[in-house]
Amino acid sequence: MSQPEYIAALLSIIVGLGLTDLAQSLRELVRPRRTVNWHWLPLLWAATAFLLAVQFWWNSFSFLKGATSEFFLPYLVAFLLLYLTCAFALPDPGWEPPGSETGGGFSVESLGARAPLDLRAFHFSTAHRRWFFGVFIAFILTSQISSQIASLFAERSVNPQEIPGNLVLVALLGTLVWTGRKWAHAVISVLCFLGIGWATLATILGWTQFGELLGL
Repeated sequence: MSQPEYIAALLSIIVGLGLTDLAQSLRELVRPRRTVNWHWLPLLWAATAFLLAVQFWWNSFSFLKGATSEFFLPYLVAFLLLYLTCAFALPDPGWEPPGSETGGGFSVESLGARAPLDLRAFHFSTAHRRWFFGVFIAFILTSQISSQIASLFAERSVNPQEIPGNLVLVALLGTLVWTGRKWAHAVISVLCFLGIGWATLATILGWTQFGELLGL
């Protein structure tokens, strides 16, 4: 195997672990061990993380053709951040909202009355917003740096076409870290899902085929 093939295998394993974590978290939500108060926002971001993982993995092969040791490390870090983005999208089965303990230091669960897993409370919790969207932002910035380094070594020039869109995405995600307003999360979440979904289809199908699919 060549060096790019070894790198592709390693990065594919990381993506596979991220997608497996997403699937396992969803499985734990639908199992009847605990009542779940469903909310659409965490599920939408889980779908967004899935699309992002597929898109980034697909795009990686074009960069790996000219892989060099100079760009391998930032690319590896970007894939690890992608894994964490997938891992933080949905809650663990034992997640409890802050302040869920009752008086005397006993939790609701220890008293035999385990509270339902509230996806709305999970999504809007400060810790989740900071970790999930913070790691998401770190992934976007690191992947942008990685792609520019790859373009620089392959073409001896940077590729500025992706920079404006990624900066807009970073700004939107930063807004979700800062605010817990429901309307802002609803609007930005839908926009990010549609944008990343469009980019994923365009990447896999190709712009020409995607236009033909829409009848353009």
